[in-house]
Amino acid sequence: MSPTRIVVIGAGSAGCVIAARLSEYPGHHVTLLEAGPDHRSAGTPAAIAGPSFVGAMSEPGRSWEGLVATRAAGQEPAPYVRGRGVGGSSAINAMVALPGEPADYDSWERDHGCAGWGWHEVAPWFERTALSLHHAPRHEWGALDLALAEVWPEAADGVLLTRTADGRRASVNDCYLEPARHRPNLVVRGDVLVDRVLLAGATATGVLLSGGEVLEADLVVVSAGAIHSPAVLLRSGVELPGIGGNLRDHPSFRVALTRHQPADVGGLAVATVAQLSVHPDDHDLQVIPMEYVDPEMPDLGLMMGALMHVHSSGSVRLVSSDPAVHPAVDFDMLSDDRDMAGLLRLVEAVERTLEHPAMQAVASPLPYDRSDAGLRAMVGDYVHAAGTCAMGTVVDMDCRVVAHTGLMVCDASVMPTVPRANTHLPTVMIAERIAARTMARLREGE
Repeated sequence: MSPTRIVVIGAGSAGCVIAARLSEYPGHHVTLLEAGPDHRSAGTPAAIAGPSFVGAMSEPGRSWEGLVATRAAGQEPAPYVRGRGVGGSSAINAMVALPGEPADYDSWERDHGCAGWGWHEVAPWFERTALSLHHAPRHEWGALDLALAEVWPEAADGVLLTRTADGRRASVNDCYLEPARHRPNLVVRGDVLVDRVLLAGATATGVLLSGGEVLEADLVVVSAGAIHSPAVLLRSGVELPGIGGNLRDHPSFRVALTRHQPADVGGLAVATVAQLSVHPDDHDLQVIPMEYVDPEMPDLGLMMGALMHVHSSGSVRLVSSDPAVHPAVDFDMLSDDRDMAGLLRLVEAVERTLEHPAMQAVASPLPYDRSDAGLRAMVGDYVHAAGTCAMGTVVDMDCRVVAHTGLMVCDASVMPTVPRANTHLPTVMIAERIAARTMARLREGE
């Protein structure tokens, strides 16, 4: 019997998991396509492997140049950071690993028709990932992190980070692809831009690359992320309500800080997070210090807060059929009044943090505008884009594109709502579950 030919588009938090897991079976031939550079773990640039996500984000070619997004009405589009290259955003993020709240997933099942995706079903899969998770030891914490732990007991233990015990970043390239690269049935191709999925009617038959090359496939899995996955589907002529809609992120509020002592700009920028609750155990707010934001400005820190329970949503839409042209991205944050009310509570939590003697001892806030108009003008993102190919709308509970054969989407875009978590770990959980379900389904079809 001929091998099942599988093409996975995107080597990020989900794509690396899917490719590694599906290639565990010799009867599958898996080709993983990545628009950015490919490399083995040993060839990871020092800035990517190191402790500083500020340095990682500055590594040339490792984020999407020219990608911009509008955060809220009245704002101009501004750069939106998405990882590029093997590991995707897991290679440049702040490494924070949180699963979200049980109520998030129960809501997926109860309110969005995602049967089998409640907390009881998903919780075990967080324990089954191959990710390397460790807290940063206290000697790596900066002054802002240490002060936050005094302000909020919730932050005293630090937060799990996707890194090794000796402090090296552990991206999905390291944790999933590297152990699988020796397999003859797995091919990883970097610097490959996908034009579209090829369809015969409603059946996927392969992938067209931007240079004209065609890769035939029995199954195509789109894992290009919540911005680019809907763009791939739209370029491919997939016509389903909801593609590109329901775009969500966690609105953020930032206050720049003048540090009393300069930061170690080669060290860890984030070691802990305060998960705060408006209602008991909600964890609907995060307050997170950044020890530095620019290696050339060691006296400048940042206190960031994020609204984790989100109601507003926006859209991703094509502006060109050219795969080299980014889609238009509009989050439409604060369009739901509940989010504006939540943002005001977030501002109060950030201000309470800044007014605490422990924080005043290490840093002073620079001026900011906390009026409604000021907040709408400056509200930012948390680089947690999700929801644009949602389960229950665009894909079914196995992440198969509705009314299509041989075509799947698996990444943060399938989340019906964004959980109260940094999205990397939940995305890996989803990919682990979907890989197992897909493997079982393909084996049953033999």
